[in-house]
Amino acid sequence: MKKKVLIIENDQDIRELVTYILEAEGFNTMSTREPENLEQILLFGPNLILIDEFINNKPGHRLCHKIKQVSGLRDIPVIVLSTANDIELIATECQANGYIRKPFDGREIVDKVIGLVNDQSLSY
Repeated sequence: MKKKVLIIENDQDIRELVTYILEAEGFNTMSTREPENLEQILLFGPNLILIDEFINNKPGHRLCHKIKQVSGLRDIPVIVLSTANDIELIATECQANGYIRKPFDGREIVDKVIGLVNDQSLSY
């Protein structure tokens, strides 16, 4: 069974690029600008979530923090994507399992996603 990655990204071009990269590596993806609610995430049942730090003018780390508080979601690895200089601090504070600084290299996305999907204890 293919591993599932949920991509929550404000920028359509980046959503499409990350979707292309991960699907080429054999992942099943779902991408959105912003999930309707946490139940939508539960229904997709991702093995990993990529979250943009800026979602429709709202901080993505708030969504990350909410995910980490919900039973059934808290054990799903989360990677925060951002151009912010303090992305490491942001990811730590929202209990993300890692971060990727934009602009990113496609190989970096693949390596982090594969690492976290295969080893839930891996971070940063």
